[in-house]
Amino acid sequence: MSNIIMAIFETESEAYQSFSELKHIRPDDKTQIAQLAVVKKEANQVLLKDSIDFNDTSRDYAAIGGLVGGLVGILSGPIGVIIGYGIGSLAGAASGSMADSSNNNLIEEVTTKLLDGDTALILLAHEEDEAVLDTYLSAYKTSIMRWDALAVAHEVELAGKIQDELYENVQKVMNQRRLEHLKEQGSDIADSLKATFKRLRGKK
Repeated sequence: MSNIIMAIFETESEAYQSFSELKHIRPDDKTQIAQLAVVKKEANQVLLKDSIDFNDTSRDYAAIGGLVGGLVGILSGPIGVIIGYGIGSLAGAASGSMADSSNNNLIEEVTTKLLDGDTALILLAHEEDEAVLDTYLSAYKTSIMRWDALAVAHEVELAGKIQDELYENVQKVMNQRRLEHLKEQGSDIADSLKATFKRLRGKK
């Protein structure tokens, strides 16, 4: 089964140690890691600290892309920040309402369980036996979570669409406010000019 796995570490240095170990796991019939990333939550924002994409053969250690890269992009974007601050849920955003949802998905779980200052690993892996990666990760003090990779892909796609809509709506509001401000400013300038010339006429 293809999974997205997140392990939250109590100690930041151990997250990097585990990252280094997992980079050198050879793929076999039971376990294949496709993508691996280290993230840290700082000032309520999820930041990418290090990554590797084993599926990119263009260079040995490629910058992260694909599903994990898309997920980190969403977590660090406005959707992740909105949910991280407890303003609302992804389901609420999709329906046009930021009401809370009791059915937390991956994005909501990550943004709420990954606390400020926490460091975590996020992996995309195919696992025939979850115990293999659990053995590596549980060697440290960690909290391990899993989600079906296909479900996460759909979630990231949905979040991306919502994020695009948010940008579009914000841009519309900003443009409207800018026009209103220019009209008000233009009216004020016109009144000021009228008053100036009226005073000048009065000096004749």
